[in-house]
Amino acid sequence: MVEQFDSIKVKLEGIGEFGEAASAYQGFRVSVFGGIPGETVEARVIRISHTGLDAVVEKVIEASPDRRSAVCEKFGECSGCQWQHIRYSRQLELKQELVRRALKSQGLDSAGVQPVQASPDEFGYRNHARLTVRRRINQIGFINRVSRRFVPIDQCPIMAEGINSLMAALFGRCAETTQFSIRYGINTDDYLIQPRMLNPEITVTTGQPHYFEVMSGRKFRVSSPAFFQVNTPQAERLADLIRTRLQLSGSETIIDAYAGVGTFAALLAPYAKKVIAIEESGAAVKDARVNVRDIPNIELLEAKTESVLPHLGRLADAIIIDPSRSGCHPAVLKSLSFYPPKRLVYVSCNPEALACDLRVLTRGPYAVNDISPVDLFPQTYHVETLATLILDENKEKNFHARQKLVLASASPRRSEVLTAMGLVFEVAASEIAEALTEGLSPEEQAKAHAVNKAAAVAERYGAGTIIAADTIVVSGDEILGKPGSAEEATAMLRKLRGKTHRVVSGVAVTDAANGEDIAGFSTTLVTMRHYTDEEIEHYVKTGSPLDKAGAYGIQDKAFNPVSHIKGCYLNVVGLPVCLMQGLLLKLGVHPTVSTNWRPDGNCQDCRKWQCA
Repeated sequence: MVEQFDSIKVKLEGIGEFGEAASAYQGFRVSVFGGIPGETVEARVIRISHTGLDAVVEKVIEASPDRRSAVCEKFGECSGCQWQHIRYSRQLELKQELVRRALKSQGLDSAGVQPVQASPDEFGYRNHARLTVRRRINQIGFINRVSRRFVPIDQCPIMAEGINSLMAALFGRCAETTQFSIRYGINTDDYLIQPRMLNPEITVTTGQPHYFEVMSGRKFRVSSPAFFQVNTPQAERLADLIRTRLQLSGSETIIDAYAGVGTFAALLAPYAKKVIAIEESGAAVKDARVNVRDIPNIELLEAKTESVLPHLGRLADAIIIDPSRSGCHPAVLKSLSFYPPKRLVYVSCNPEALACDLRVLTRGPYAVNDISPVDLFPQTYHVETLATLILDENKEKNFHARQKLVLASASPRRSEVLTAMGLVFEVAASEIAEALTEGLSPEEQAKAHAVNKAAAVAERYGAGTIIAADTIVVSGDEILGKPGSAEEATAMLRKLRGKTHRVVSGVAVTDAANGEDIAGFSTTLVTMRHYTDEEIEHYVKTGSPLDKAGAYGIQDKAFNPVSHIKGCYLNVVGLPVCLMQGLLLKLGVHPTVSTNWRPDGNCQDCRKWQCA
């Protein structure tokens, strides 16, 4: 067995989630800091978790030709940079591979991903630092992501020279706080330090509410909580790329969603008829009002993009979206799909979130025209990506046809769930026998049943989306289906009484026009109460158990068989809305949910679809 601090020999195969080299060892997934794909190394295990091993290179046995010496003496001890040991040209190739990998994971074409546009500065580019203070030793530094150890820092090679000068002035003088941030104007030499510090030994001003930066010849005010790109020259390049990709003639109305302090809106306004900038952060909006006050063709809206975008309809000729790392809210994707502009530019710092959203948008009315990664973060695995999408009229027609919903189930409970949501749908029973297949797990079995049901109904329809589900009750290793008699129902209820079992629902959604399907499963742990034999007898006499897997319904108020659950309530009813809605979204289907719908139970994943 592998133990913490053991040394292991591994061949490194790829890049992991946080930029570490990836490998496998004795069945474990291994993330190795300081390695390069293709190398063989000895690595020291520093953490063991349920997801695998984290390790750091101790000795390189077979080195990559791309290996170089790290500039920073704290590299490895500090985890802020992951790739200082890799020559920069190879870093750019790896980032291109990360974008391609994310697209492939969503079934998207990755061949057209452009080479990553290099930063003019490998080091000294970063205009924002967030630092931790260890008050006991009165030092500033960073926290290692894996070990959680504090790493004292007085200089950082990826920070701008101005930030390093400010760090030097603050080093050893910040014990009055536990954290602080520095933001610096590369082109103005202006800065802010938050929070305000009172130590008289500090020789620089602190507590500024904002600072100013010049970008592409225009001055911007940026407050402490507002977002601003950390690499100013590359942000300028990004703005130029956006303008080029939008192919503006001067007559267009543009929507800049997630507008921040108004950077893109201000820089694009001279090339458009009108720019509508949407931003929910109050601090950023205050900055944006200052930054665009002299530009008459910009309208600034303080609101969540998902709240305001549906009300703008098909107003825009072009839209820019630059959401947070988690990607777009489902309501934004829905609005973009039902009211598509001719061109859409999506800016993202997270290839995985970008790929997920591109999958939805390309199942809608869009075709991908260009994917251009830009390196705003040298020495790290992070990459900014600009994706350009164009409206495709044939895809738009197919998209609207796909919105028709057909429930491939005669189950009244599943119909009740969809009806409660306010969805419009048809019912077409699949009439597929739910026979068990030897060798399949309950999860695989439930998914297979759902896929087969959806496929059978899809054959009867030329268009629309088929929704199918199958629910299995599992007690120990035994799968409990629907009871064939009152005696069998009684036996099942006695078997489940006072115990915990699991309920597995497989859900499949299928595009009837082309047969494309997506399936998944949801599992809920159900603990039954200690009901009596008399209660069982009375319940069985009602006939209610005979059409239910496991011989009970969690929604049966009179019998009330369940003590408590862990997981999705609607999964136990037979149709986990959280899973179904996620699958529909991946297929590019956006049901209109009633604003009055509130899902039964406490499943937070179901609740996030309220009013979506």
